[in-house]
Amino acid sequence: MEIFDEHLSLRDYPEFASLTESEYLEIENNLYSRTYKKGQILFDPGDERSRIFFLTKGLVKFEKMDASGNFFYIDFAKEKTLFPYIGFFEDDSYHFSAMAMTDIELFYLPTKRFEQIIQSNNQQLIFYLKQLSSQLKKYELKIQGCVTSSAFQRVKHTITILMEELGEKTYDGQIIIPYAIQMNDLSRSSGTTRETASLAIKKMVTEHKIHYVHKKLTICDVAYFSKLTE
Repeated sequence: MEIFDEHLSLRDYPEFASLTESEYLEIENNLYSRTYKKGQILFDPGDERSRIFFLTKGLVKFEKMDASGNFFYIDFAKEKTLFPYIGFFEDDSYHFSAMAMTDIELFYLPTKRFEQIIQSNNQQLIFYLKQLSSQLKKYELKIQGCVTSSAFQRVKHTITILMEELGEKTYDGQIIIPYAIQMNDLSRSSGTTRETASLAIKKMVTEHKIHYVHKKLTICDVAYFSKLTE
């Protein structure tokens, strides 16, 4: 484990931009860096919510299965992302698991210390509330996708969320997901079987809505998916 690299300025990121000088120094004094290999677990549901993380490189997947084993919650955190937002100032444990989907690099702070530092900074708290609101809108979209009886539409919703959360625009107006997206994750997040998700993906590929090769997903018809978020 390494202590925070003094040459990295977290002030470049909105998650820390509104801190006062003394608050920022306090963050630095409590900040640690760590690397994880692909497949390693950061935390599991029920683990003590002892750390807040800031991902600097790679992709993290969040996952939780309900008691029946039929519903999966799946979400992702990309680079330059603070997590988890859910549970600030309230929860003592994590509600889902977090796993490194690639080799990752991150910083972490003790949760209680972080909350103590930011609780009197109204401007920084407003930023976190806006981030939480954005996440709730995403969950609303997920719920909208879950209630439809059409498996195809549920897969479409899942791809829309991936596009919004992880997508990067290309020079020709398409959007690429710069990480490997597993068919199993697509199917579980969509509440359908792997075979059904595969058929939906093939249909979208045939209709030139997406391109999906070697687990790499490209959104060819951005407007087709963007309509779901309007």
